[in-house]
Amino acid sequence: MKPIEVTVPALQKGIDAITLWPFIIYRRGVRDNLPLRCHEWFHWRHALRWGVLPWYAVYLLLKPFYLGARSHLHPFEAPAYALQQKIIDMQAAGESLDGPLAELGMACPSAG
Repeated sequence: MKPIEVTVPALQKGIDAITLWPFIIYRRGVRDNLPLRCHEWFHWRHALRWGVLPWYAVYLLLKPFYLGARSHLHPFEAPAYALQQKIIDMQAAGESLDGPLAELGMACPSAG
């Protein structure tokens, strides 16, 4: 099972992508951003493991405590941002992304 990835002309200001299970919705021009895609795929898979409704309920209950600059500290956002940074670092170092992409169920970019 994989997410349904959709590109739209625009999202709310400051948002490049959002996971609304079973969809991942990208703002036009950012879908090729592999670290961002990994971040959103992480959310998609996390929601699937938790159960979609419980995941969203907990996410939204915690959201008021993690607004603005604290949003990266949200317990569901922190590991997604950590993965996003790991992908950025691995790309910069020229390392293989096969492992992290396989964990997410994503195909390697060279494989299509």
